[in-house]
Amino acid sequence: MFLVIFSSRSYSQEAYPVPPFNKNRLFYIQHSNNHNTFVYDAVIKDSNILDDKPVDVYRIAYTEGGKRTSLSVIQRKFAFGMKTRRLSANVYEMQLAASKKVTFYLNLVKSGVPKVYVTVNNRKMFLDRIFLKIKEGTSGLKVKLDYALFYGADFETGQAIIEKTIPKQ
Repeated sequence: MFLVIFSSRSYSQEAYPVPPFNKNRLFYIQHSNNHNTFVYDAVIKDSNILDDKPVDVYRIAYTEGGKRTSLSVIQRKFAFGMKTRRLSANVYEMQLAASKKVTFYLNLVKSGVPKVYVTVNNRKMFLDRIFLKIKEGTSGLKVKLDYALFYGADFETGQAIIEKTIPKQ
């Protein structure tokens, strides 16, 4: 019994830092290897999402005192970088460099606030954050996941939801 409780607590997100507030924050990604956080903010100019760079992606290195850093070339091209495609004015389709399995949609809601929505397990949700449980013994370009948790709000009701996905191995 102790082992089950200990192992479930060791990968919870208690004590993970929350990135500082930004009115254009879309979502952020954290993982089980350390507390460093990958942050995704919309780039807004004149009340519109900037066409040539709709999303600013950066890392907060909490292991280095909370320093904001740019993504490395490897992080940007193979993991946490975001590929974007404009669908119409203030509407973008996006995918993480690491996976084409999840499509994110960025748009401005009625209040002019940028939001990202995604469909996970057939549930459409506004996304707040993602937590990646990295499979032990994997690292570098060969990282594998045990699971991913998507935190956000139901698209229709606004109720807080968490959706878990387990990658096929």
